[in-house]
Amino acid sequence: MSETPANGVTGVKVSKAEKVANAIAERFPNAQVEVKTNKWNRERVWVRVEKSEYRELMKFIKELDGNAHYSIGIEQDLGEELGFLNHLVIYYDDAPAVSLIVDVRTSKDEPTLPDVSDIFPIALQFEREGMEMVGIEFEGAPDRRRLFLPDDFPEGIYPLRLDDKGVPEEMVHNAGHPYKIGGAKK
Repeated sequence: MSETPANGVTGVKVSKAEKVANAIAERFPNAQVEVKTNKWNRERVWVRVEKSEYRELMKFIKELDGNAHYSIGIEQDLGEELGFLNHLVIYYDDAPAVSLIVDVRTSKDEPTLPDVSDIFPIALQFEREGMEMVGIEFEGAPDRRRLFLPDDFPEGIYPLRLDDKGVPEEMVHNAGHPYKIGGAKK
């Protein structure tokens, strides 16, 4: 990896997070790459990448560290777009590890993203959740079964979409659950 920080100043010690950010920025010049420090003074690399480069970026992360750990994928409704945040940890054998957030987005009109479960197998469970909760279609995903919603849940309704109308009353299977608004059925 390059030893020159993103700001171009040489002779300054570069952190592992900055080295990762520099490597990603060099390989993916269209990506937005930033190192941020959290409230615990830990650096985290944030990468916003176009969906056309998403798979290649995930492959590149695996090239940077063959033991890269995919922690979680989180689907988001961002208004006009749907987002998918991936959290990965790399270089954890040489503490402190580098925390990496990959942000990829897609339009609600064509909510598709590439599947990356062949690169990071654990990503599939989070992709499946994204499919059922906000309607992102992960192209090439080998398993499209639902994780949380029942099989009779209506197609085209996504519980975590901000603009969703919700489940029709006749679909509610509450069985007197005490936490339903209005209390348990008698």
